[in-house]
Amino acid sequence: MLVGEERNIGSKAVSFFCADSSGTLWKGKNFGEQWWTGIETVHNGVLFLYGFATPDLPGRKGITAVDCATGDLLWKNTGLTFIAAAGDGIYASQEALDGPVITEIAHRTGALVREVGRGRNVMQRVSRAPDGPEDVQYPQVLSADDVSPLAALVRQFSAPAATEWPVEYGEDGSYLVIVYHRGPGEARGVNSPFAQVLDVVERPSGTVAMHVTLDPSVSIPASGSFLVHAGTLYFVRERKTLTAVRLRKS
Repeated sequence: MLVGEERNIGSKAVSFFCADSSGTLWKGKNFGEQWWTGIETVHNGVLFLYGFATPDLPGRKGITAVDCATGDLLWKNTGLTFIAAAGDGIYASQEALDGPVITEIAHRTGALVREVGRGRNVMQRVSRAPDGPEDVQYPQVLSADDVSPLAALVRQFSAPAATEWPVEYGEDGSYLVIVYHRGPGEARGVNSPFAQVLDVVERPSGTVAMHVTLDPSVSIPASGSFLVHAGTLYFVRERKTLTAVRLRKS
């Protein structure tokens, strides 16, 4: 299951979506806040969104819980701040005169399970679920001092890249995924400052199995351009199309 957000900078509007191997489960949903919100985490089939105390302050405040399978709003609490998730509960804090109150909340109902304690030191003692599912690979940035054979292969295929911008890569099975930026003269007819492109290279043969223009017009580099989970490559094409490509059997 994959969740994500779509942001329209011009209209200052955000919406969320969820998809699995069968296709899109739901999309285009907003749960009250038009812009100042984002994805906190996904835990046991529930998507948790965060809010802010005020738009001009970076401090997060507020929890919105959404059923991943249906997109239905499960509960919302504007006075809590998310800390962690574990088991059937999440841990949250609420400001009080004598310091934050740390509580355990039922993750699907928002009901209070128990008060864990008071004070900021209590935050370090709450249970925490592992960080994300296993077998998820995010891109790493090619380092100038990396002299490994894999780094040499990445440099070989990303040689036309704008050297001042980072090159991202990752591998899964016999495939190597590389994302880099090309100038207008190398972007296959695209008249733009730079084009962000993705190559999937088959390592045994050293051939490009797939070449995709992720974004034909890039003015600043964007990181975290893809992920691989259970043998499937996920990326967003031209800022609007979520694409999944099977690299191997899970």
